[in-house]
Amino acid sequence: MKKLLICVFILCIACQLKAQDLTGSWQGSIAVGSVNLRLVFNIDKKGDVYASTFDSPDQKAFGIACSKTTVVNDSLFIEIAVIGGSYKGLWDRKDGITGTYAQGGGKTVLNLKHITAAEKADLSKDPVRPQTPKPPFNYVSEDVEYDNADKSLHYGATFTRPNGSGKYPAVIIISGSGTQDRNGSMFGHKLYWVLADYLTKNGIAVLRVDDRGAGKSSLGNNIKDVTSLDFSYDVEASLNYLETRTDVSKKHLGLIGHSEGGIIAPMVAARRKDVNFIVMWGAPEVGGVKIHTAQTAYILKKRGLDSVSINAFSSLNDQILTLFASSANVQALDDNIVPIVAAWKHTQNPETLKALHATDLTAQALFEQNNSLYNMPWMRYFITYNPENDLVKVRCPVLAINGGKDMQVLAPSNLSLIKEVLTKGGNKDFEVKALPGLNHLLQAATTGDMSEYEKIDETMSPAAMKIISDWIKIHTK
Repeated sequence: MKKLLICVFILCIACQLKAQDLTGSWQGSIAVGSVNLRLVFNIDKKGDVYASTFDSPDQKAFGIACSKTTVVNDSLFIEIAVIGGSYKGLWDRKDGITGTYAQGGGKTVLNLKHITAAEKADLSKDPVRPQTPKPPFNYVSEDVEYDNADKSLHYGATFTRPNGSGKYPAVIIISGSGTQDRNGSMFGHKLYWVLADYLTKNGIAVLRVDDRGAGKSSLGNNIKDVTSLDFSYDVEASLNYLETRTDVSKKHLGLIGHSEGGIIAPMVAARRKDVNFIVMWGAPEVGGVKIHTAQTAYILKKRGLDSVSINAFSSLNDQILTLFASSANVQALDDNIVPIVAAWKHTQNPETLKALHATDLTAQALFEQNNSLYNMPWMRYFITYNPENDLVKVRCPVLAINGGKDMQVLAPSNLSLIKEVLTKGGNKDFEVKALPGLNHLLQAATTGDMSEYEKIDETMSPAAMKIISDWIKIHTK
């Protein structure tokens, strides 16, 4: 999911050849599906204590804090709690680090090279995107900061509204998975800023907020344990802030949720009667099991696997991930996996097992992968949470949209389920739309594959933004 990508970062080390001191900036890259992401890890040292941050230049995410940095002789270990990732590397005492990044049950080689301050600065330069808003603006734009109720979290955000002294309908943009800044920066695009600019020019106030650990928003004290449910309470804090403003109409408060944000919006709307409408944009309503399986199956298809093998993988993956909800701990999960793997292998032909490299597949190999997923609170919640339970309670107006070429959250299955659940719940005012030719970001796309996001100059389809804007205006008259 949009999220998509920042989820894959870790930290590293940096070095200048100073005695045994690893400080500076290091760059490497990893493949995420069909996307190649550059990562930069920045190491600092005060006395004997190391601290690190990491950057994702391709997503324009910089200075994200790492939770732990340990250096022992030539060995480095970095923990990045905000994404449930880690990095282990070995410094060559010159300008290179060889290592492995682990996250979400997977591991990949990540080798780093030292870069200069000038090279690092070049990475922060944005490509020119024609829709990125440029001053002067013909509306009010205000950077704001506020806290949650118990002061345990601090948020940075930008509030925009039309010029004038009235009370305006207002929306909060809820980001997709991964740590993102308020603008939704990725591959030089400022996705949420472009949408906010369009909506504000059409009479709608917008609050776009830095995720925890990005920009001006704090990490909080329990970053290892946060889930989508925690993020829904961040949205409530933003709602509470909007309701303190005299230029906002409290009768016309809404939420626009992208990707993971598309299931968070109904969570909040199910609890809060002051949410007057929601927009679900690329929302993974079918749940984490099917989303995880579908996304992995898509990767297998791109690698050339046949449909029989992909279906066999999907069957096994669905069965194992479904166990997460009924397994009290990883030992219980492992015990439940054993008979499923044995039964699954028994029903597969040799060609399928060979195609999936599963001829000698052991339960132990699956233990390692799925235990890693299970032990990540965010991922375990995503896999076990059933979005239907909240959406069925939503009574306010709902607009659900998906790009017809969305390869991260498939439009047919998710939109049809949203329609079914809202109908079942008795919601009388909703609209479900697949937008032909658009991808997960609602860019006009050729294939919809994630690898196109960077190559497309358009940040967001004007036609899609008009659909959102017109629908909100109709529902805030």
